[in-house]
Amino acid sequence: MTRAASSMRRFGSVAPRGHGIVLPAYHPSARGGRSIFPSRVFAPDELNRLLKSGHNSRKIGKTVAKGPRRGWPIYTLTLEERASCPRECREWLRCYGNNMQAAERIEHGPDLEARLLIEMSELQERHPAGFMVRLHVLGDFYSPEYVATWSEALRRFPALHVFGFTARDPREPIGRAVAMLAADFGWQRAAIRFSGQPHENRASRVIAAEAAITDAILCPAQTGATDCCATCALCWHSERSIAFRAH
Repeated sequence: MTRAASSMRRFGSVAPRGHGIVLPAYHPSARGGRSIFPSRVFAPDELNRLLKSGHNSRKIGKTVAKGPRRGWPIYTLTLEERASCPRECREWLRCYGNNMQAAERIEHGPDLEARLLIEMSELQERHPAGFMVRLHVLGDFYSPEYVATWSEALRRFPALHVFGFTARDPREPIGRAVAMLAADFGWQRAAIRFSGQPHENRASRVIAAEAAITDAILCPAQTGATDCCATCALCWHSERSIAFRAH
């Protein structure tokens, strides 16, 4: 099933079928920890914007359509899959980035972090009532210093609210730093779920297309119950774990 583009999204979405591209373990990108589309990886200074409107995403949407944040714009950040991710990620070989040739991935590191703070300062001025950032369409938190950049941003820019997922182990240094974002700023400002964890709250998991799920909420945008993240708002309103059908 394909859902057409809408005022929230430039591109229509494709329902998950559970048979996206899966790399063999010996594939150079799997072994080297890189995207299979190296020509789509850019240095931060090669792109006009790092934080892009959710209107450009098939799944996100450009503006929150319900709840107390209605009218807030949504922005997305896309890093290089695998290069910024833990090898323990359960989706290492079947990352949905394998199916996203058009996506512009941004190289991670100090240049990214410095540029992000500049862009978020501009967004704070433009949207003082509030704005959302989805972390990360592809990629992950790659160092404690990078997590600290988001902590600094949340302190400096009160309009900033983030939501997203991490495959980091919450018991390891990067994962602990991510968990502290919600502890320090509250779930309403830093709703980051731990992917692949069995917890009933603040986690997410990928399930087979035909699997039943009882201890998490199945993503409404995948079932057709809503158009996209912008019209759903579940990921940043509810702490219940979310399940996603395999792409």
